[in-house]
Amino acid sequence: MLTHFVSRLRLNQLLLVYSIRWFVGTVRYWVLVKVLKRLRTLENFGPAVSQNTVTYNLTGLHDRAVQRSALLIRPLSVLSALAPVSTAKILTVGPRTEGELLYLFGHDFSSANVRGLDLISYSPWIDLGDMHQMPYPDNSFDAVILGWVIAYSEQPEVAAREVIRVLKPDGVVAVGVEYRPTSREELMALHQDHYVGARTRPRIQTVEQILAFFEPHVGQRYFTHDVPPALAAQPDNLMAIFSITK
Repeated sequence: MLTHFVSRLRLNQLLLVYSIRWFVGTVRYWVLVKVLKRLRTLENFGPAVSQNTVTYNLTGLHDRAVQRSALLIRPLSVLSALAPVSTAKILTVGPRTEGELLYLFGHDFSSANVRGLDLISYSPWIDLGDMHQMPYPDNSFDAVILGWVIAYSEQPEVAAREVIRVLKPDGVVAVGVEYRPTSREELMALHQDHYVGARTRPRIQTVEQILAFFEPHVGQRYFTHDVPPALAAQPDNLMAIFSITK
């Protein structure tokens, strides 16, 4: 019994290696998308989703290891306030590919307890749906990961309310947002019609702006990362991991 557990744990941990995770994700992608033709997109979503989100994310399916997810999943995996990784129920919103889920499995989160939610899916682990209207009952998850997706929303407060709704009391939210010093107009000029991001709202530039979407339900702040003023002229990431009071 102990030998079986140790061998299983070691096998899961291989997914923490970028090249192995990429290989597993690529094999599964080719089987599920190219052979079984399982790639689907959500046809009906509301105006809260930023323009071109689906089109833009379909071009990003080559990222099948999603290394950036480690910035949120590593600290989440050792958080003592979270339920044990073997039993914690986790929702990852907007994972795009299976890479983020594979990384969770590498930290021994159970595949039976991890779900993804996205506007596109080819994976049996990822449900089709809109983060502004999630297809889950109240109090379903111990933690929700919003990895670089909330900036795709024209109504982030609505998405935040949905996160609060599906989280259990004192559940944990992990949010990542890309920081760019360039203006919205400069980005649109660079990317033209491929530019994705909320166009009717101020851009997110600080952790406090992220937390404001979840007020007055922000509880314990476990981890935050703002851009230091000395580095404000270059791209970076804003991150926050915190609990929700209900």
